[in-house]
Amino acid sequence: MAITAQNGTYLTQGPTASGQVLAGNELTALENAIIGTATFTLDGTLTSATLNFIDGTKTLSFTPTAIEAQTIGGTQLAAAPVAVQGTAVTDNTKGTIYFSGAGTASNTVKILFRLVK
Repeated sequence: MAITAQNGTYLTQGPTASGQVLAGNELTALENAIIGTATFTLDGTLTSATLNFIDGTKTLSFTPTAIEAQTIGGTQLAAAPVAVQGTAVTDNTKGTIYFSGAGTASNTVKILFRLVK
């Protein structure tokens, strides 16, 4: 089995197309990250999953220097919590989220993530 890759959902304006440069807002000069969420359905065996920044093929206008992530919900929390143990940027299309355990098949883990420019 495998944990299906998930596309990020952004809390503010997020990218939707390859190379898209986001329009500015009053915080643009201060912003150094894009913030979003993703919900992964666990398979009970694997401890890592792919986070697509847009859809896995469209590219960000930059390659993040880091992904900061933490668990914020999901059905797995009620059983035996699975935390984000680490992250890695693959390129400007996706990254990898590493979990502290495999959890139970069909349970979910919701994460909050920041793509640091």
